[in-house]
Amino acid sequence: MNTRVELITQAEYARRRGVAKSAVAKAVAEGRITLINGKVDPAVADIQWAQNTRARADSGRTAAPAAADAGAVAPEAENTASSPEAAQGGPAQPGYADYRAMREKADAEMAVRANLKDAGLLVERDRVQRGTFDVVRSFRDAVMVIGQRAAPRCIGLGDSREIEHVIVEETRKALEGFEARMAALLPTKEG
Repeated sequence: MNTRVELITQAEYARRRGVAKSAVAKAVAEGRITLINGKVDPAVADIQWAQNTRARADSGRTAAPAAADAGAVAPEAENTASSPEAAQGGPAQPGYADYRAMREKADAEMAVRANLKDAGLLVERDRVQRGTFDVVRSFRDAVMVIGQRAAPRCIGLGDSREIEHVIVEETRKALEGFEARMAALLPTKEG
């Protein structure tokens, strides 16, 4: 039985697939599609395209339709069509494009977090919690010794204004220490 193979140009194959000619040329250059005497066998190329070309996450397409066009069934289609969930109208299993979109979204979120961290707008939770605990504990300790520090200085003072001045001065020292520790804990915005 002599079957004739239909061979077409890369430009014609690109038109049939609905892609740019440069996409087909790139697939040929990368060895994802093979040529026969410089021409494309569309049946073979459809299968090779489906197996060797990854769909972009934002394209809304997967490699499965091209394989179906060529008469083959994509692995994702086999799995979802035969699953009990698909038969009952339940959720289908995610395909390659779905996983790739999830990965690209996660990569983008990680890049945003890294940029925020570099800009000083995002800090590590454990570091903040530990630093806040240490600063508040040292403030508590400074407040608790105000009486011990002020009492010796108040001995012999008869005027309530002088006693008040000593207490206010010791309280101010405790508050200034707290402020300095908080400033050291918080990230500074540069530039």
